[in-house]
Order: sequence, then C-alpha cells, then structure tokens
Amino acid sequence: MEKFNISSLQNMAADRGVSVGTILKGVVLAYAIALIIFLIFAALITYSDFPESTIPTLVVVTTIFSIVVAGARVARRARNKGWLNGAISGLVYVVILYFISALAYPGFVFDRSVLYMLILGVLTGAFGGVIGINLKSKYHKKK
Repeated sequence: MEKFNISSLQNMAADRGVSVGTILKGVVLAYAIALIIFLIFAALITYSDFPESTIPTLVVVTTIFSIVVAGARVARRARNKGWLNGAISGLVYVVILYFISALAYPGFVFDRSVLYMLILGVLTGAFGGVIGINLKSKYHKKK
C-alpha cells in the first residue's frame, strides 16, 4: 500500500483540475478587492452624507463581487472544471471570513445566516468559475 502524503494529495487535486495554490491566490485577490472597496466606502460614509443604513447591503454585495472575481480568476487558471474551482474558492473565502469573525468576536455563533453565506459563497464562486472558464476558452479561440 502506498504511503499517503501531501504531494499525493496535490497530485490527485491537479489531476481533477483543482489547484490549491491557484485557489488561495484567488481568495487573496478577493480579499484585496474587498478591502479596497471597504476603504472607499468607509471614506464615503465618513466624509459625506452617505447613509450608514446601507452598510449591511454593501458588505454582502462586496463579498459577492469579490467571490465572483476570485472564482473567475481561479477558473481562468484551471485546466477544467471551472465551476468546481470557483465553488471551492467561494467556500474557502467564506470559511476564512467566518474563522476570523469567530476569533474577533467571542460571542460569534454558527447560525442560519452563516449557513446562508456559505451557500451563497459556493454558488457565487461557482458562477464566477463558469464565467472564468468561458473567458478562458473565448480568449484561447482568438489566438
């Protein structure tokens, strides 16, 4: 029986078109985009009459946009299964987000809204993956 190690896990993932490094790079890009958008809106809210009541909606829209971008970027780098790569990147994004939330807020609980965000992250990541894999094939056809 062959010994199980991390390189064999990476080989299995690569055979299936899933790249751990690419997914992590996509998630880092998504967080960078979200940070930039949040900084812009923080300045708008601070220095203008922008209504603070829009913050929850802004957070959700920014998160969705960031996950779609991450899914598309990851899928453009993938050999196949863009939807799967995108879905995994969305899942990783939301899991990291809620892990940080649990560390930052001692009263954090796993409730229905967390489950909804996990599902939303997977679905929007998969959507971004579909977009990315189609952009990849469209780009390669032009060459």
